[in-house]
Amino acid sequence: VVGDTEGCRLENGVVYTPTGFKAAFEQVKEGGWTGLDMPEQYSGQNMPYVLGTAVGELFSSANQAFVMYQGLTHGAASAILAHGTDEQKDTYLPKMVSCEWTGTMNLTEPHCGTDLGLMRTKAEPQDDGSYKVSGQKIFISAGDHDMADNIIHLVLAKIPGGPDGIKGVSLFIVPKFVLND
Repeated sequence: VVGDTEGCRLENGVVYTPTGFKAAFEQVKEGGWTGLDMPEQYSGQNMPYVLGTAVGELFSSANQAFVMYQGLTHGAASAILAHGTDEQKDTYLPKMVSCEWTGTMNLTEPHCGTDLGLMRTKAEPQDDGSYKVSGQKIFISAGDHDMADNIIHLVLAKIPGGPDGIKGVSLFIVPKFVLND
């Protein structure tokens, strides 16, 4: 109920979750609930996907606002698991599966709606092999909060010179805090 009545608040540049969310999130993490169906090599329990889905429904019925943090992280981690390099999986998944770090997906823009081929966010290649991502995104649930050490954003962007429309869109891993090698 507190997630519906209190909501998050922004104070001095810090986003605070509703009263009790941080303590409850710690209990969920300690119980191993965040990685039920994720591979053991990434801190998961390797249970069947259907079990993770069933437990997720129980959490959702208790407090949808609260469960979004781990649910969005699970979605971002699943995308990295399915499409990331081995280095990306080894770097991000253990901390995302445990929810030490949480995740989001930054997809649409104010002028796009569902036509992502219209997006303007761009990713400029840099000399060190990284990309400089710039642009505007909307509807970034759990995009900032006080419950994780880092927030890993999956951001859709276009590389200059790529194909027009949706075929020119790529997905980039953009941590709130850049990792040092």
